[in-house]
Amino acid sequence: MWAIVKNSQLIEISNGNKPITVGDVVHPKDIFKHWTKAQLKDIGVYEFISGSTPDNKFETQGAISYAVDDDAGTVTETIAKNSKNINDVSEVDENGDPLLDEYGDQIVTKGLKTIYKEQINQQATGLLAPTDWMVVRKAEDSSKSIPSAVTTYRASVRTEADKILQAISDCDTLDKLKALFVTEYNEDGSIETKATMDTLPDDKDIKDYKR
Repeated sequence: MWAIVKNSQLIEISNGNKPITVGDVVHPKDIFKHWTKAQLKDIGVYEFISGSTPDNKFETQGAISYAVDDDAGTVTETIAKNSKNINDVSEVDENGDPLLDEYGDQIVTKGLKTIYKEQINQQATGLLAPTDWMVVRKAEDSSKSIPSAVTTYRASVRTEADKILQAISDCDTLDKLKALFVTEYNEDGSIETKATMDTLPDDKDIKDYKR
């Protein structure tokens, strides 16, 4: 990426795949391949250093700013990041009074802990649903058995989901919540420790029983 600069001000950002106009001169896109950085700098084309973008799972994007360094011939982008709330927020107006919905209940904005708990519950429900028919059949006809592979799997889903939900509840900082999403790897690329959020069991052993 490149930045067109005039009087120490950023004028335009270019990815170098089309001609650019500097002053009254139109330069072909080939200059980005064949000119040196010094030559580009002389006409006001600086190296553009992109800023890191927010992690949408945990942050929202704030203001974007650009720092022009005429000596180095660079423009550095900085993207502000705002951390999302981990806890639910009861919304109030400018006077501190509760903001109410159409039913008269206070509006509550869900925090990350609530959002990710709901996701885990949805995942667990989705994993159990294909074998729910066996549980219903057993309840209606006690002579029908549920294979041990299925009961073991269903118990594992519930147990692991409870562990993840508790781990989320125990997070009192955003960094602790972020840690639940981190998978640790060995030097050979194999998984050493799976991320807590990814520990729900798979259904490979009960595929023949799914409906």
